[in-house]
Amino acid sequence: MKNLCSDLLIGHDLLTSHSSLEIEFSGNRAPLKICSLTTAKVPAISLFENLTPDCKPVTTKSRRYTEADQSFIANEVNKLLDEGVIEPSKSPWRAQVFVVKGDNHKPRMVVDYSQTINKYTLLDGYPLPRIDDLINKVSQYKVFSTVDLASAYHQVPILDSDKPYTAFEAAGELYQFTRIPFGVTNGVPAFQRNIDSLIKEEHLEGTFPYLDDVTVCGTDQEEHDQNLKRFLAAAKKYNLTLNTEKCNFSTKCVKILGYLIEDKIIKPDPDRLAPLMNLPIPKDTASLQRTMGMFAHYCKWIPKFSEKIRPLLTKEFPLSEEAVKALNSLKKDVAEASFSAIESDAQFRVETDASEFAIGATLSQAERPIAFFFKNPEHSRTKTLFS
Repeated sequence: MKNLCSDLLIGHDLLTSHSSLEIEFSGNRAPLKICSLTTAKVPAISLFENLTPDCKPVTTKSRRYTEADQSFIANEVNKLLDEGVIEPSKSPWRAQVFVVKGDNHKPRMVVDYSQTINKYTLLDGYPLPRIDDLINKVSQYKVFSTVDLASAYHQVPILDSDKPYTAFEAAGELYQFTRIPFGVTNGVPAFQRNIDSLIKEEHLEGTFPYLDDVTVCGTDQEEHDQNLKRFLAAAKKYNLTLNTEKCNFSTKCVKILGYLIEDKIIKPDPDRLAPLMNLPIPKDTASLQRTMGMFAHYCKWIPKFSEKIRPLLTKEFPLSEEAVKALNSLKKDVAEASFSAIESDAQFRVETDASEFAIGATLSQAERPIAFFFKNPEHSRTKTLFS
């Protein structure tokens, strides 16, 4: 895809050195690293426009840290200062920082606003996209690129009047954020509103953001390339920094929000299924409940789910041969499950079934399932399950 990323902003240093940058690559990953984080060219936003009447400054107690954590915090603070994400503060507010380890076991510095400004912040009601709607929209396409915005919150500026509310203590000093900090009550809706506005203002087609992850789609290669070029042009216009290590360009198969989409077929993401596939046979009630909870998350992929789990609704251990067989059958059902994308101009067909144990239905188009429904008469809760 020659010149697909023409004029793409990767980082401020690179942009200043190469004003008319063109990138050529043939694979699905761009061969560049981020130089540094930039401030997006968008209006500064307000995170604390609506506060409770009893809002007053809170100064939390200082914490003690291990030498390793102290060193890590100092390095993180220096990095954020260099990138302009934080600045020295004289605020009456003071939150504390923690060092936590994520799924990759790498340390991460987080600010705990639960005892400071979050206590007084009224929730911004702006919604995130419904995942089922988003997945169905993306599944209408055949060529995809996924774009990750580097430290996305830290690119969006906040109002000067908001900055003191974000103050925190680190490395023996007081700092405050100049851009959206992670951990504040309204960071998520504020960022989603911002990226949605960008997509709308630039009239970007086939472009679907979910927070800092943006999926750009096309019904064919030509449409995809055009949509991607327009998005990358908008990224440059608004001074957005991309994390090229997490970007994938021009693929026929895309993983998004726990789903895998290819050729208008939707499946569970195999990587997300690994913990379920590797579950041992439950040996007591607690482990069985955990197992059933995991299967309940994937029940929308399993027709006649209520009937299939009945052998596992037991308090007898070790599990019977019938129960073990049911467990393995459920694993197989999930591993092989798939839905078809909804075709807006195709007829729907509803098939129903009922027994003394459950009531169920399948919604399909052209003999391909797109949704399951079930209700257990023993419980009032009804499940409507949709891809």
